[in-house]
Amino acid sequence: MSGYRIKELRQSRAWSQEQLAELSSLSVRTIQRLENGEKASLETLAAIASAFNIKVTDLYSPETDKITQEQAKSIDKKRDEIQQQVALEAKFYRHLVRFIITSIILLLINWVINYTISWSGIVILILGVLLINRWLKTFFIHKYINRWKNKRTNKLINK
Repeated sequence: MSGYRIKELRQSRAWSQEQLAELSSLSVRTIQRLENGEKASLETLAAIASAFNIKVTDLYSPETDKITQEQAKSIDKKRDEIQQQVALEAKFYRHLVRFIITSIILLLINWVINYTISWSGIVILILGVLLINRWLKTFFIHKYINRWKNKRTNKLINK
């Protein structure tokens, strides 16, 4: 018996091997080999887990050895961190679109009323500073804070 629950999970969703292969961006032959008990790389398992929308550790049957499950937990943790970063980046881009739309509307209102750009420039400047702040937090500061958290956690664990 295979150390994976791939066939069981696939059948519970009534998916064919072809459907799973397409959703996970793997070949049908790879899915067949895994269901027949061959070993898989953690990257392959991560792709399949993503298709099922579960953690990599959930693909292993209970009798799988502890080392393999620890490696899978490490992949799951990395995947969660990546999903969190992507969510932050998506939030930044939503703010960027809102900033552009709001700026255009404010400029149009101000131009129609005064035929000059005065008060809207101040509002746009303030919104721009807030957007730059969000950009710095999303793409730079967040990475350094996470790195510091990991170092600090490891330091406290090793004491």
